[in-house]
Amino acid sequence: MMTHFPLRGFCSPRVRILWLVGLIISMLVAGCGGGGGGGSVATPNAGNSFAPSQNLANLCVNPRTNTTERQGTVANEKAYLRSFIDETYLWYRDVPTNLVEANYPTAPAYFDVLKTNAITASGAPLDQFHWSQTTASWQAQQAGQASDYGIDWAALASRPPRNWLVTVVAPNSPAALAGVKRGDKLTSIDGVDFVNDNTQANVDILNAALFPTNSAVHSFGFNNAPALAMSPALYQVITVQNVKTIPTATGTVGYFTFDSQIAQSEQELIDAVNQLKAAQINDLVIDLRYNGGGLLYIASELAYMIAGPNATGGKFFEQLQFNDKQSAYNVSYPFAFHGNMPAAALPHLDLRHVTLLVTHSTASASESVINSLRGIDISVDLMGTNTRGKPYGFYPQDNCGYTYFAIQFKGVNNKGFGDYADGFAPTCVVADDYSHARGDSAEGLLRTALSYRLTGVCPVNPSAQVLQASSPGGIGVTPPTRSELRLLNKPPR
Repeated sequence: MMTHFPLRGFCSPRVRILWLVGLIISMLVAGCGGGGGGGSVATPNAGNSFAPSQNLANLCVNPRTNTTERQGTVANEKAYLRSFIDETYLWYRDVPTNLVEANYPTAPAYFDVLKTNAITASGAPLDQFHWSQTTASWQAQQAGQASDYGIDWAALASRPPRNWLVTVVAPNSPAALAGVKRGDKLTSIDGVDFVNDNTQANVDILNAALFPTNSAVHSFGFNNAPALAMSPALYQVITVQNVKTIPTATGTVGYFTFDSQIAQSEQELIDAVNQLKAAQINDLVIDLRYNGGGLLYIASELAYMIAGPNATGGKFFEQLQFNDKQSAYNVSYPFAFHGNMPAAALPHLDLRHVTLLVTHSTASASESVINSLRGIDISVDLMGTNTRGKPYGFYPQDNCGYTYFAIQFKGVNNKGFGDYADGFAPTCVVADDYSHARGDSAEGLLRTALSYRLTGVCPVNPSAQVLQASSPGGIGVTPPTRSELRLLNKPPR
């Protein structure tokens, strides 16, 4: 297991409506969600014994060609998952013991319930980050490829009258080519009134377009204007955008948006930091409001490039803590600030302060950046709303065409802190402002960041300010998870 890179992120976060893509990589992922806290737990199962997972791996109902997979059964696939969870899951003792395997028709369906039922201090589920997807889709994702419309949504209301706004449009995606923009309100799909129609037949039409299984063309109406034709298509994701400088009365501030932490992000971040270093910035704002995390080494390199060698020397970015069966790995995983790169290969800004724009979609590896910098006494101001709360991560595990994500470690910073299961509270509470482009100095979160660094004063009534400025209107809300996006009945797995 430990030959992979840790992953912290991808919390089924903000919503890009995906079109059946799949992907895998041998990387450690830090998931996007909750932290350790009490609450109800299932009956401990420490007394149970299971066959070693390595003896059960690759016994598949549908073995893939050109692999080591062999003919097996659904029961084999489930047995593998039960052993894998027992060996590596951080809270393996809390997995319910009364699960009836036969009640779950597929291995992924069985995996869904192999987790703790504990809750955090706020009453939220402790493990919100337990999921699986096809290995093909996971691999594509990590390769920076998407095959969808290229839209991320904010669902202010998913029941009639529905209110969905566009938050991000990916460059060169079908939506970008069609002219869709941030802040556009979805009003119709394939001739169906998206806002008000709730008949089963028409909801099926809405779901078929939002969650397509092929590349068919669908029409999307925004702002009650004539509909735009779009079909899912393959495009390359760009994770770092809008790199710019902003002159202020107290010096030049750098800014960029950073939305996902995948392998290609490394060079994109290096290029951004080199550009801002050449501009001699003396402060920095990073827009992480939709960054659900990803590869931990990317987060560590970003933190290093912000703080520099003097602040990070002799300190670690994050210490990984595994369950008692894997505790030997604890001493092997103090994660360095410069990740996979030699420190000398990374540019650095040597800043003692940074401002991050955050929302509930900011999670996992993104939260590790916050926690790690605070662990070495870098001042970190947060503008927006509470982050997701995910001091945990996992090593994606492929078996029989599915990649499984089960929490396997907790991360703590150089001061030993990692208890933020309910997220980090913002310095200034500011609602997401969909009426301005990200990077526009008039946009609510960035405007507040620039003002706060000069005055040290937060807006008196941030929600009202953003509402007044917004068109079509509405304050920021937590984007739905993929399951919540199903307007009515969720199709079977």
